[in-house]
Amino acid sequence: MLRSMFNPSASSGQVALFKWCFNGLPLVDKLDKILDNKTYIVVLQNNTELRASGGFMGSYAKINVQRGIKNVEIEDIYQPDGQLVGHVDPPAPIQQAFGQGWWKLRDSNWDVDFSVAGEQVAWFFEQGGEKADGVIAINLSFVNSLLGYLGEVKTVTYDERVTAQNLANLAQTYSEVNKEKRDFLGAVGAALWERTKGAKLTEEIKILRLVYDQLQKGQILVWMRDKDVEKEILEKGWGGGLGNYGGDYLYIVESNLGANKANCCVERMITQDLQLDEHMIREKVTIQWKNSGQFENPKPPVFWGGNYINYVRVVLPAAAQIKDAEKYDIETRGRFKIVGFWVTVPAGGSAVAELSYEEIKILRDEGYQILVRRQPGIESFPYKLVVNGKVVVSDTIDRDKEFKISN
Repeated sequence: MLRSMFNPSASSGQVALFKWCFNGLPLVDKLDKILDNKTYIVVLQNNTELRASGGFMGSYAKINVQRGIKNVEIEDIYQPDGQLVGHVDPPAPIQQAFGQGWWKLRDSNWDVDFSVAGEQVAWFFEQGGEKADGVIAINLSFVNSLLGYLGEVKTVTYDERVTAQNLANLAQTYSEVNKEKRDFLGAVGAALWERTKGAKLTEEIKILRLVYDQLQKGQILVWMRDKDVEKEILEKGWGGGLGNYGGDYLYIVESNLGANKANCCVERMITQDLQLDEHMIREKVTIQWKNSGQFENPKPPVFWGGNYINYVRVVLPAAAQIKDAEKYDIETRGRFKIVGFWVTVPAGGSAVAELSYEEIKILRDEGYQILVRRQPGIESFPYKLVVNGKVVVSDTIDRDKEFKISN
């Protein structure tokens, strides 16, 4: 049934049968809109070069649908990037890092809120001549998991047999050493697409489970131009929006602006220290990074990392009053405050950043509540919550998690 559903020759009756069988599942009632002569862009992000929505965008798939999938084309991100006419000022950190006076498609997944970033990515694609009714962001780690399910694939362009075990190394080799060649990850995507067309039913079910799990974890992000569809996606938590959470909030977003793949070797640990009384919350967030890279700069084909030049944005409740605010780039957006700063984590070394702030807040009867979010492209990180000198939470954040501390 799934194969017939996504077949370009799928009839209206097959679509209706699919909707009847899966009635009640997310977005099923909107399939007519989603599959009605649309073009979707799937951007493949390399999360060893971390960016806000998961990683650096190196290639993309253009998927045309009419009831089912009509065709899929996979291209290098630089092709539409080179078609942009005119000048768009880049965000200040991109300007500072690269010294370029214009904003490019490849850096357009910048915003911490994917409901904003997805629309910006779509705009850049359209300036480059590509229609975009929706943008779907996936990471290299998802492709790796898919290879684990399906087994090796052979890339025609590169004459390579790609597996879950050698994907990362091959991707680095071709992206860093052979930059003049067509994007390697795009070739892997094309091979995977051909492989999935012949997948068995059991494999299809595994793939759907993987996609659903990645959506739930926020490792796949979706933006849709149709406002009704986008609204439901955001309500499900699949759209990477900042949301409207009413309690305390912590979302740390990193962007690798060192033009390397340092995130292959970077780990982080977060500690949040709270002093609570009846009317005030005083908080200190400590972020500790460790870079196990061997060299300051990439040394192909042995090593792809280097110094981690990281622009960090910490998203907090808008009421947070930042200590030493003049040291940071601060933006207030609705119910949130976004605090930006630079950190460099040297290869073979570590770095620590501390951010202190306070909120005037009457605690609810049910106590203190906080939502701790995990950035796409990062698998997990250790998190510790200390309240009035006592460790109350010690957990691994592998998806967005809410914690409640009773009075």
